[in-house]
Amino acid sequence: MKRSMILAGMALLTLAACNKTPETGPQPVDFSRYGIRVEPVITRATETDFEKGDAIGLSVVRAAGEYAANAKLTYDGTAFSGDLNWYDDGTDEATLKAYYPYTEGEALPTRFTVQQDQSKGTASSDFISAVKEGVLPSANAVAVVFKHQLSRLVVTLKNNSGNPVESVRFEEIVPVAVIADDLTATVAEGAKWQPITAFADGDKYYAIVPGQKVAPRVVVTSGGKELSQMLAETTLLPGKQYSVSVIVNKEEIKVVLAGEIENWNDGGEITGGGPSTEEHLSEGYILYGGDKYTVKQLSNKRWIMTQSLRYIPEGKTVSSDPADGNGLWYPYTSDGTTATPATDAASIEARGLLYDHQVAFGAEITADNFKTFEGTRGICPEGWHIPTQAEFLAIVGASNKTDEAAAATDESAVYYDAEYKAARIKTMNADGFNWDFAGGIMRNNNTATGKYQATVTKSSTCAVEEWVGRNAITYYMGSTGYTPANTETNRQFLSLMSTFTSTYNEGKVNVAYSNYLSGNPLRCIRDAE
Repeated sequence: MKRSMILAGMALLTLAACNKTPETGPQPVDFSRYGIRVEPVITRATETDFEKGDAIGLSVVRAAGEYAANAKLTYDGTAFSGDLNWYDDGTDEATLKAYYPYTEGEALPTRFTVQQDQSKGTASSDFISAVKEGVLPSANAVAVVFKHQLSRLVVTLKNNSGNPVESVRFEEIVPVAVIADDLTATVAEGAKWQPITAFADGDKYYAIVPGQKVAPRVVVTSGGKELSQMLAETTLLPGKQYSVSVIVNKEEIKVVLAGEIENWNDGGEITGGGPSTEEHLSEGYILYGGDKYTVKQLSNKRWIMTQSLRYIPEGKTVSSDPADGNGLWYPYTSDGTTATPATDAASIEARGLLYDHQVAFGAEITADNFKTFEGTRGICPEGWHIPTQAEFLAIVGASNKTDEAAAATDESAVYYDAEYKAARIKTMNADGFNWDFAGGIMRNNNTATGKYQATVTKSSTCAVEEWVGRNAITYYMGSTGYTPANTETNRQFLSLMSTFTSTYNEGKVNVAYSNYLSGNPLRCIRDAE
């Protein structure tokens, strides 16, 4: 599972002239007066988030060399900060390396040992880290993605013994990890195993250990007796958690290692479509696959992403060639004639990746099955799905015909505009929808060659100055199939489409058709309650 990174921008200050003093233009900013602040994007293993007072160690490496090593930053409820300020050169990029929990010293740690007794909590054993390149000094906090570098064992215990369970511990597991320069962790070769007592929370017990190949022993103390069972050899991978089922009887325990669970956020088993999600709807975002996505509740009470998906499915790589049929591509910029792939983190965060329907659905699409995917989750977060034609119609108020119904207008739709007889992008964005002008890869039929859509808005077709020169045609992917004249050469899905003309110079949006092999951005919608 790969994760994208978020690039924070520079804050520029401008000096204005007054009275008859000539204008001097923008002046260089001395960033050394700004403290370095880090906004974390992740949750801890056992709490819902970082807590006030938590501390990380931060290293800052410039092209000219190391600027800071293991500086202590403390969490204030929003971001980590301390006594460390930026350097004054606003054009010199740096790499930030951060880790938790903080350990005093003159350098980042090279070894980390989990607590043998984790019965009071696992937070101090949860080594997480983040590395972010290409960071420029800024007055704003830098958002970075922290990742768990160790493994977590989650024991679900059923007690049939009639006696209370005093403790659960693991044996034959090495508690020491070696920390690499990129702050990833591997088990320390040659280190001795130590017993590790798990943390109890109801009928579940938790222990954090370095990833390793191991045949652990589970020991349960119940009614003054120690009952144990050795598990089969397995490989514990960094950043993954593993479910262990334990049944305690009077004279024995039965233990089953159920297998890996890909995400630490909810402790539930993943049944398909990608990692699970953690929702912070009241704060306007969700966490998915290590990334933070803003979301919005529309006036019809439905939640939708206001950032396009940038999740990379397992086994896929992102392509810069729209003609290769890869199914997953970078976004792009265009001068109106030539499109250029945008592979930088800032562009990916702003506009997401481009998917064909087969990659987004996680399934091959054929002439026989393309009408069966309506409302599918696909690669969307758990509890979310790829929008249907009906859901899009309820948002923008105008749709091309479906196989079941004629072209439709819904004047009660969230963003319906009577003048446009559809939705107006300016109104949508004023409400926080954040239409991102991602563009797309066009394929008119199954045999056509994919091409980035190079058309951009012009002053004659766009009345919003800051949008001039942006990708003019964007399709947000939908999941409702439509039968064209020949399904062997052109299977289509109803998606949101933007149009800019002299008549619709603030951007018209309606539901239209897109070939299933085209590359489009994806905004997932939350399942109806």
